[in-house]
Amino acid sequence: MDIHIPTTACEEKEPFALQVLGESMAPEFGDGAVIIIDPGYPVVNGSYALVNYKDEYHFRQLVKRGDTSYLVPLNSHFPSLELSEPFEVRGIITQQNHKRTIIHYDYPKDGVIKRKESERSKRRRERREANKSG
Repeated sequence: MDIHIPTTACEEKEPFALQVLGESMAPEFGDGAVIIIDPGYPVVNGSYALVNYKDEYHFRQLVKRGDTSYLVPLNSHFPSLELSEPFEVRGIITQQNHKRTIIHYDYPKDGVIKRKESERSKRRRERREANKSG
């Protein structure tokens, strides 16, 4: 995956947006989704993260098993990556917008992901469903 990280457009700890390219994080993050990355968000085991490893950026789920960390895709057709050298977590994904549906992510403790659709997205979805059935 090619990702361009702007170095002068954002402050170091300011959230920034990227667009997902490809299907490695499907079905949760589809191709074309816009994700918000928060560099100041605490890193917990199991969080969706943007990681710099060997001078390449990866968007995956960061999983720690014992003393070893892995970058795990949600799509089983893609391989996991064992992080055998030092790596840098550039930020944690806290939100996505895909096809006008906005999802917020919170990671209250290791291994737990709280996923919440925005109220605006819920209302939009409910209107579409009502129009289809009415």
